[in-house]
Amino acid sequence: MRSIVYLLILFIACGLLSCRQVVVNERIADIPAHEWQQNHAAVVDLDVAATAPYQLYFIFRHTEQYPYNNIVAKVTIKDTLNKVIAALTVNAPLASASGKWEGNAIDDLYDHFIKLNTIVPLRRGRYHFIITHQMKDDPLPFVLNAGIAIEKQK
Repeated sequence: MRSIVYLLILFIACGLLSCRQVVVNERIADIPAHEWQQNHAAVVDLDVAATAPYQLYFIFRHTEQYPYNNIVAKVTIKDTLNKVIAALTVNAPLASASGKWEGNAIDDLYDHFIKLNTIVPLRRGRYHFIITHQMKDDPLPFVLNAGIAIEKQK
């Protein structure tokens, strides 16, 4: 009986120690009238609680009528002094080779959470993320939201 209690305690301890909390801070900007103008940046502010390297994610939401199978966008990161600390280009596929939309779907809405191949060191403070699309259509139709998420790295 005693060994069963010890075994149970061991399993509970292992379960608690193996849990890792992943904190992702994200913000999205609404696109007016679901038509993204090239001269209308989607701007989001994110607060960074701790100085560390952060993994960036690009968030893109559109309807089923979105006319392309990809998105090309520019993401500029500015600190609280309005100094540019990074400028990134996103060129992400949104559909498979067969034409099926990737990402999460709810009815005819698609939500893409795209991991960028960039780790950015950020200090504690507020950052401005300015997102503009680089697609040939202006305005870019059927776009609901664009945004950024960050995840603290070890």
